[in-house]
Amino acid sequence: MTKYWAAFVSIMLLMATPAAADWAGGFKACDTDGSGTISRAEWTACEAKLDPQMNPTFTMMDKDGSNSVDTDEWTGAERQKMAIAKGCKASSTSWCPCQNNPDDPECQK
Repeated sequence: MTKYWAAFVSIMLLMATPAAADWAGGFKACDTDGSGTISRAEWTACEAKLDPQMNPTFTMMDKDGSNSVDTDEWTGAERQKMAIAKGCKASSTSWCPCQNNPDDPECQK
C-alpha cells in the first residue's frame, strides 16, 4: 500500500506544479512590469518558468547591449533556441567529448 500512496502523492505534486510557459508566450510572462521589454532582473526571475532546455543567456539575447530584451530580440532568441535543439537532436555524437569517453585520460583532468 505504501508504494501506491507514494505514487499518488507524486502525481498530485506534479499536477499542482504550474506548467512551464512556452517560449513564444514566455515574453508576456517574463515582462512583469509591462514595459514591453525584459530586464536582466525579470529574466533571472522568469527563466526557470520557461522550458529550461537550452535557453540562451541574457547577454546572447540582448543584441544591442541595452540591458533589456525587446520583442525582436526575443524572437531571434527563439530561433536560436530552436536551432540549437534541432542540432542537438540531429547529432549522432555528443558535443562533449568526455560524455561518451569518461575513461579517457584527457577527461580525468
